[in-house]
Amino acid sequence: MLIKEVPRIKPNTRNLANYVLRKASKISGNIPVDTANLNESAKAIELDFNSRLTDRQKSNEMHYIVSFEELHKDISDDKLMRIGNELIERHFGDNRNFLIAIHRDTNNPHLHLVMENRDFDNKPFYKKDNYRGLESLAQKLEKKYSLKNGQISESRNDPNPTRLNYSAKQYENRTGQESDEKKYKNELKSILSNSKTPEALFQALNEEGYTIRANKSKTDPARLSGYYISKGSTSIKPSSIGFQMSKLIEKYKFDEKGIAELILRYESPLPPDELGEISSSPGPDPKPQPNRRESLYTKFQTSDGVNYTSKNEKYKTGFTVNANSVSFTNPNEMSIKAGIQALIEQGSKGPFYLTGSEDFKRKTWLVSAMMGLEISNYQPTKTDLSALFERVKANQEKYPKTKIKLLETHLDALKKEGLEIDTMLETPLSFSSLFTNEPNQTNKQPENNEEIEMKNNNTKPAPITKQPQKSRADLLFDDMDTDSKLLKSINKQKDKTLSGLPDLNPIKPDWS
Repeated sequence: MLIKEVPRIKPNTRNLANYVLRKASKISGNIPVDTANLNESAKAIELDFNSRLTDRQKSNEMHYIVSFEELHKDISDDKLMRIGNELIERHFGDNRNFLIAIHRDTNNPHLHLVMENRDFDNKPFYKKDNYRGLESLAQKLEKKYSLKNGQISESRNDPNPTRLNYSAKQYENRTGQESDEKKYKNELKSILSNSKTPEALFQALNEEGYTIRANKSKTDPARLSGYYISKGSTSIKPSSIGFQMSKLIEKYKFDEKGIAELILRYESPLPPDELGEISSSPGPDPKPQPNRRESLYTKFQTSDGVNYTSKNEKYKTGFTVNANSVSFTNPNEMSIKAGIQALIEQGSKGPFYLTGSEDFKRKTWLVSAMMGLEISNYQPTKTDLSALFERVKANQEKYPKTKIKLLETHLDALKKEGLEIDTMLETPLSFSSLFTNEPNQTNKQPENNEEIEMKNNNTKPAPITKQPQKSRADLLFDDMDTDSKLLKSINKQKDKTLSGLPDLNPIKPDWS
């Protein structure tokens, strides 16, 4: 039995409830449902949940999926319902609104648990080590109900499970794609299992393009306190995959001195500093006000307003802000973005002129494209455009306005390479109509909860100020349902799940 929380990227309780109810073979819980009118029931669930939302909350729902290894014929609806009710009662508490739905539209049966975050005492759900608690309860329920666990037990018994940092988890939840960190960690675990000697291990790391760096003890420079591994821009802590010195000593029966000597022998030489510069013509007055939430201020530090260094010591990157130019040492995408922000504060809006290696120009072009800015002396390759296309898909919910500007700027180049954004948006709209905003066009948006309540009470709404009209692109980005991406994300991770889940058919907004 596998219990998985489904993150809500763009909360839409009505769509979630409608999907869960429509596909269900059996429904249980303490939420009233009119099976003859599921759409109205889903609407009522959303209104009820949202009525207890606080200002800080974006969503008042929780969504979990419980998958089983049993075939459909091997487990009854009644047994599935007993398991679902006991899981909610013992872990989440049944003093909250909850809905249990059995789905049998995949190779194996699975449950959808939709619950209100706040209980009947208005307390939000919180459990320390929530994941571990669910895993422990899952094993107890497997034993009690004699459930199969052959597939999931392999990952449970892994002595060194792959642990991802917060940013990698966020990336995978947002995009449904495997992060570089996860990819490299799985590669490293495979190298470790296939290496018969510690020397073969470090040699294989070098051959596969991994960089090894020794950490020398601060109290005794002749002794190593550890080491770290990196590939590309991804730094990997050995202890997160059972690669630390103590584990290598235990696995290969080597002493600490022998492992330390191998680390120093295979340590990669420090690369020479990479340099680069971004310049532009002077910007007009007045200069824009500084935005203290930008990377320039949150990720970098300066004592004179000219020389900036990263607040994170592991990044040896920095830059110097001059009049109408920024010069970089060991630039990465974050420092390039911060440097461009410094130029924008001087009033410059580009186009920018680049001096440096092709790799620096490529990275700067990609960063500037994501910011909706232009580079005057770099022609993007097909690989660059593909990278840009992937960034658009990964971040379209987070930065819709930036993405619209980006598409306007680079649309023709993307189309020439066959990277049709239309397929990403899953809409037949033409590009010309997507970005035009005709003055007399009226955008009919779905009614919100407040408007519905006013209609029911025959109350006239308060006067509102006229807001700028949204383009059709704005509306698409605002209203696109992302449940399909979440389910596709689970499909892509079949190695960790018992069976895939069907594609979600999102409810289209009613524009009439």
